[in-house]
Amino acid sequence: MPENVFARIKQENQLFKDETVLYPDFLPERLWERDQEVQEIAFALKPASTGGKPRNVFVYGPPGTGKTATIRFVLKQLQEYSGKAKTVLVNCFETNSRHSVLSFLANAFGAIVPKRGVGSEETYSELLSVWKRSKIVPIIVLDEADQLLSSEEGSKLLYDLLRVSELQGTRTGVIIVSNDSELLVNLDERVKSSLSPQSLFFEKYSPVQLKIILEERTKKAFFSNVLEKEVIPLAAGHAARMGGDCRVGIECLLAAGREAEKQNSSQLTPKHLQLVFDSVDKVSLEKRLNYLNAAETGVLQAIARHNGLTTGDLFVFFQDETEKSLGERMFRAIISKLEQMRLIEAKSLAEGIKGKTRRLTLLVNKEKVLKLKGV
Repeated sequence: MPENVFARIKQENQLFKDETVLYPDFLPERLWERDQEVQEIAFALKPASTGGKPRNVFVYGPPGTGKTATIRFVLKQLQEYSGKAKTVLVNCFETNSRHSVLSFLANAFGAIVPKRGVGSEETYSELLSVWKRSKIVPIIVLDEADQLLSSEEGSKLLYDLLRVSELQGTRTGVIIVSNDSELLVNLDERVKSSLSPQSLFFEKYSPVQLKIILEERTKKAFFSNVLEKEVIPLAAGHAARMGGDCRVGIECLLAAGREAEKQNSSQLTPKHLQLVFDSVDKVSLEKRLNYLNAAETGVLQAIARHNGLTTGDLFVFFQDETEKSLGERMFRAIISKLEQMRLIEAKSLAEGIKGKTRRLTLLVNKEKVLKLKGV
């Protein structure tokens, strides 16, 4: 019988002590560099610990700044502290319609709802009944809410959740998480009035903060003395250049550690990191496409179609090619955001009558950009 393929893998040097510490779903015992944000969210939810009405919260900021991890951390602490509240996190990128969210919540809170043949109103009614009988404070987190709240159906769902107090006195709390600071602007006025959230902005991590976070993760992920001293500063610097995205640094360390073990190296070196930067960056940047609103997607698609044009020329093409128009000021603001997200490069060429002329270059896959739903 041929030798088992796994038996043929000879690995004298094991670098990982626990690589799950570098997985996306890992929740550390302490969230480094987010103490203030933890306190803000905890204070908003504190009334729920005694059966009171929590404050609704709108959490926003660039990708990879710890928004979801911070919320998960606070929710875990709340449930350990008090049995008065029950928390559920909904990933709206995967669960992105009113009916699917209501069904998800109904199942999460223990309602018996068949997967097929039940309408949204019946599901909503059953959910209300469960909340009323249980006498708990439901706290619902709508994570990556851009996909849901950009539609009229999403606004209706939010109204459903917010009017529970009026219907039956259940003291519901809602946390909305997004990369888009303008996400709530176009909501129905009744919804905005009922929501009245506390807004909490997560700034991108600085290189120093990234270094601290990566050091703490690697202490648990790798055995002692297997990382060369330049590795963490290099990973932190790279993550800083990618917009302060902590996930990029963590994912690079995971991929580099696996590469080092594959090579049977006794240490993780900067060379191993350099080998994985491109592949990790590509995945990270393409994920960011999902966080763009319709106008931002439309501008990015215009750049994809006319790669290499200056900002002024592209603005003319964009106005001619799309049914919806943007003011020049908003157009330039979107260009700046796309540059900050590293989806494009905007290279200054010369100083003209209207200011600097910049040539725009797409940095992500053109075909994937053109397949997005834009303006």
